[in-house]
Amino acid sequence: MTDPRTSTCPNCSSIVEGESAGRFCGTCGQDNGRLRLEARGVLLDVLQNFVGWNSALVNTMRGLLTAPGQMVVEYVEGKRRRYVNPAKFCLLSSALWYLAMNLGGLDALSASGIRMTATLASEEDKALTAALSAFIGRNLELLQYLSLPLLATYLRFTFRRAGRNFAECLVFVLYLFGLRYLASIPAIPFGAVWPDAPANFRVLFGTIWMTWAASRFFGTTLWGSLWRVMISFVLHLLSTLVLFGLVAIPEAQPLDAPR
Repeated sequence: MTDPRTSTCPNCSSIVEGESAGRFCGTCGQDNGRLRLEARGVLLDVLQNFVGWNSALVNTMRGLLTAPGQMVVEYVEGKRRRYVNPAKFCLLSSALWYLAMNLGGLDALSASGIRMTATLASEEDKALTAALSAFIGRNLELLQYLSLPLLATYLRFTFRRAGRNFAECLVFVLYLFGLRYLASIPAIPFGAVWPDAPANFRVLFGTIWMTWAASRFFGTTLWGSLWRVMISFVLHLLSTLVLFGLVAIPEAQPLDAPR
């Protein structure tokens, strides 16, 4: 006999017949067991989402702290539900770092190791430098985030024998830079005594951890990873400064100045 049960999903309008016509839609996965919203159901959904996200965050942090290269390998090879999305992880980590930096009363550029001075220049040059510094400081988080694909490109080139594509290298960069942001937060209070402490710690930690992770992710020795990472960092720094200039100079020019 034919099973007479049928159901229509209110989310995607898919029609499911027979034994599959149960609580969850077979097409979009929506839970259709509670079509009428209730306070209990909403609270349960929030709790389930929080526990699931929290579990992924714990797995991500544990992996990045104990075996960063292996963790990124697992994500790239398909074990993704157990870890936080790399783009979200890096973006949230950078937001926490900038929040901690602002609460600590540190300048965004100084804490990032960027110095912009024009002591021997004309008044017009000093004004332009101040405008550039202000614009980059306001948009530093976004500009640094947008520069990460450049580093992924350089890593793909320096580690080209590993056969990693651009997307895989970008995932690697997002995870490692996200961890670098979080690990740098404890160094922020030292910036009140030693202004270069946050920036120096970020560079030191980032170099050590990325070298360690790269040796597993790209399958090279620690020494081979170190010099490749250093070259990639230098290229990334130079190209980031160029990117900042290309974006900031048109915005920092006075409206009445010739373009």
